[in-house]
Amino acid sequence: MRKERLDAVNTVTPLFRQAELSSDTAAADAAACIAEMLRIRAANNLPIGTGGEMIRMLTDALSAQVKARELFIEAHRLTPQVLGSLGLRAYGDEMPCPPTEGSADLPMKVPLKVVA
Repeated sequence: MRKERLDAVNTVTPLFRQAELSSDTAAADAAACIAEMLRIRAANNLPIGTGGEMIRMLTDALSAQVKARELFIEAHRLTPQVLGSLGLRAYGDEMPCPPTEGSADLPMKVPLKVVA
């Protein structure tokens, strides 16, 4: 039973991390698109209102992507709790893992191990 739980964690972990990374990439891409649209409008001396509705919609989409990113951060913080409910525990940081608040206070990084 514990082996299956550990296998499940090892299956989900890289997918979760990829989804976290994708949320950053999506927000960055949307921000770059908005910035370029604004630069192009100005460089071509177009009226200030050109593309205004589209820029507003993209800005709303960017805000939603930033909110999604915040939710990933909150979900990431629940990892120890979820592992504990599976009878597993984690410590350290074996795979590249984005730091969460307070992690800068840690004296050093140690490898993450999920154990039964």
